[in-house]
Amino acid sequence: MARTKSVTSRILNLTGFRSVAGYMNDASDWLSSVGERESVFEEMRNDPRVESLIKNRKDKVLQMTGSFSETRNKLVNEACENLLTFNTFFKLNNILLNAVPYGIAACEVLWKFSGGYYIPYDFVSIPRTALSFPTQSDLDFFTPIITAQNIALDDKQKFIIHRNDDGELSRWGRPALQSAYGFWKFKQLGVKFWSMAAEIVGAPTILALFDVKGENEAKKRAQELTEMMADWQSGSNGSLANVRDVKVISSQINDFKTIIDVCDTEIAYALTAQALTTNTAQYGTHAQGETHVQTYDDLIKGDAYLLQQTDQKLVDAFIELNFPGEIAPKYDIDSADFADWSIIRDAIDRGVPVSLKAIYNKVHVPEPVDEKDSFVKAQPSFGFSDTGKDDFFQKRQ
Repeated sequence: MARTKSVTSRILNLTGFRSVAGYMNDASDWLSSVGERESVFEEMRNDPRVESLIKNRKDKVLQMTGSFSETRNKLVNEACENLLTFNTFFKLNNILLNAVPYGIAACEVLWKFSGGYYIPYDFVSIPRTALSFPTQSDLDFFTPIITAQNIALDDKQKFIIHRNDDGELSRWGRPALQSAYGFWKFKQLGVKFWSMAAEIVGAPTILALFDVKGENEAKKRAQELTEMMADWQSGSNGSLANVRDVKVISSQINDFKTIIDVCDTEIAYALTAQALTTNTAQYGTHAQGETHVQTYDDLIKGDAYLLQQTDQKLVDAFIELNFPGEIAPKYDIDSADFADWSIIRDAIDRGVPVSLKAIYNKVHVPEPVDEKDSFVKAQPSFGFSDTGKDDFFQKRQ
């Protein structure tokens, strides 16, 4: 019994520790250290490369479907299936996934009473810049407030908060844009100097070679030629007397393009954890491509697993409002914890018992509405039944 008590008891008290450690890695401190304000996140998203990667990462999670685990209360199960739909979670998650680039995302849940139920019908995004964490507060350590109105987001039925969390104690989460900032900034400088270089290359230097006797005569002749060539414009023609040769000194800006390409690649690593599936790979092998795809998929699954924990808060609030005291079903974003359809199909072919309900709920095979809507593959009979009709598909009897 003593051993059991020592194992199950809590040793660490983070209340005092959080007041110190909670600020060590906060994004607000990082912004201050690099001399930027929160507006830099929006500036970064104006970069086509950054925005495309962030949008792609969000879209991959938004396209995943979800399902509920069943409880013993049939009415609860039906209410969740019918009222907390894909579109409901799509609206919510489209806001919450802003935590990926910004570290934290928050929204207000708008409820309506319809058909005897309180139903979430919309969500109002709360900008990151509107939030703050007061240093002296009786609120939970991770509960922000809307600064201008001094409204605490502590009502779990009205407010939902999501963080891009790496397991640290940061209340602001970890912005994915933070790790991309260095190369994004360097890229901005590269583009600036690239533009300057392009202007120079657009007007190449012309060098005239001539023969004269004496230094003074050479200086005078050089000045005359320089003034003459300076007046020439694109498409102009002219002739130079007593000139042995005319050379055009060409310039190249390939190095600047290399800088931009390197920056784009490193930004891709920062935002998607790989490069070959989001960059044009010149020398990437098939094996490398598969590895990078797997890496990106794992990152997306991580986003989905974090998100489903936050989505569960909406399910819990829905149950508290409509079925007080009942156990809320678990909401699961079906990403990778379920077997691929090919595996399920092979199991069925080999006589392994498989849950029909799981096939409909997890694999999302269209479930028939009733017997008349149900079609099954008939036993082979050379393509025709006794009635002489094609029986590849027939109504289930």
